[in-house]
Amino acid sequence: MDIELEGGNTIIALFVILLIALLLFGLMGKFVTPVDAAGDPALLSPARWTAYKLQKQARKETEKLVRDARRLQSILESDTPDPVQAMLTAQDIYADYQTGSAATAAARNALIIAAEATVKATIGEIDRDQAVAAWSTAMDRIGTLSTTTGFAPLATRTPTPTPATTPTPPDSTLTPTLVPTPSPQPLPDQ
Repeated sequence: MDIELEGGNTIIALFVILLIALLLFGLMGKFVTPVDAAGDPALLSPARWTAYKLQKQARKETEKLVRDARRLQSILESDTPDPVQAMLTAQDIYADYQTGSAATAAARNALIIAAEATVKATIGEIDRDQAVAAWSTAMDRIGTLSTTTGFAPLATRTPTPTPATTPTPPDSTLTPTLVPTPSPQPLPDQ
């Protein structure tokens, strides 16, 4: 008694297709699997996925920080900066950077300070050089952040300070002042 299966060729064809698909997935996996320092395949644990997501978020925030810093740069480089444009830019920056990843906190804060200084410089409240210094500090923080997130902004050039004819006193709102702390006094004997 012979048992004949109909569609035997179809089953063989599906088996061959499945085998080829598995081989292709295996080959693709060899190229996209992350490796550790020793070159061994690394397991993608939940902690690694979380770290990857946070790095991706920080990279996006860094790219936005660079774009906004360039907006401030164009205002600072203008021969006649528009105070209204500076105020609107500063408000956008302040609103955008109230929240974000912890990795970008220092750069976000420095950019907010630079935006405030830019507005003050456009209305004549402070010297333009102080705003340029605040912008440079923000760019330093963003540059430091860029090396840790893997995003390297294009080379930026610092707005050139205007030559000062008379020295201006430093503005206490932009320069932190150190308050001396009293030294501890010994307790009196009772």
